[in-house]
Amino acid sequence: MLRLAAVQPNDLVYDLGSGDGRVVISAARDWGARGVGVEIDPKLVAESVERARREGVEQRVTFRTGDVFDAKIGDATVVTMYLLSSLVHRLEPKLLADLKPGTRIVAHDYGFAEWKPDRHVQISKNFYLYVVPAHVAGKWRLTSALPTSTRDYELEFQQRYQEIKGGARVAGGFLPAFEALLSGERIAFVLLDDDMSYRYDGRVAGDAIEGRVRWGYGPRQQESTWRAKRITTPAGG
Repeated sequence: MLRLAAVQPNDLVYDLGSGDGRVVISAARDWGARGVGVEIDPKLVAESVERARREGVEQRVTFRTGDVFDAKIGDATVVTMYLLSSLVHRLEPKLLADLKPGTRIVAHDYGFAEWKPDRHVQISKNFYLYVVPAHVAGKWRLTSALPTSTRDYELEFQQRYQEIKGGARVAGGFLPAFEALLSGERIAFVLLDDDMSYRYDGRVAGDAIEGRVRWGYGPRQQESTWRAKRITTPAGG
């Protein structure tokens, strides 16, 4: 689970339903990360604390007695869970609401029903990796400095988890966003305008996106900056 999440020393790993603490302790001992375990059984929490002490990682881990649905998890960069499918389903709205875009979630055996994993690994059992996506659905005002002039587009995206589609409205037409990809806070898409492909990539930060746009080929490839500001979000979005 920790390998699939590509855990690094600067990560904070939360294990929801941490049991005897083995995932959190491994995150600290083997990967150099910090960890927090949330477990409803106080006996297992006490066992985890003692185990962390024996492993010499008690300064890098914390174990909390409590319900995973009440846990404050907003500072996590990685979340792991080995829970029944009914609990995983109920946790989905909390995870999407509480976690920052780019946070990695790894589910053991039981993944989300509708949310497609970014990666699925089967090694004896099933492991599912999800990357919390930024919220990009709605309309944006995109400004970019292109070869002939600064261009302004009204960009619109529809979104279902990390899957996005849409395009830019221009005078007299619509430019589809080809190869639209969203991974955490990173977004990329291609607009074909005036017989030239413009490859946009950027970082979503709330109601703003900033990044680079590239066009041309080989040594003649050029690039510039672009930014977008959110205009509206879908009803209920």
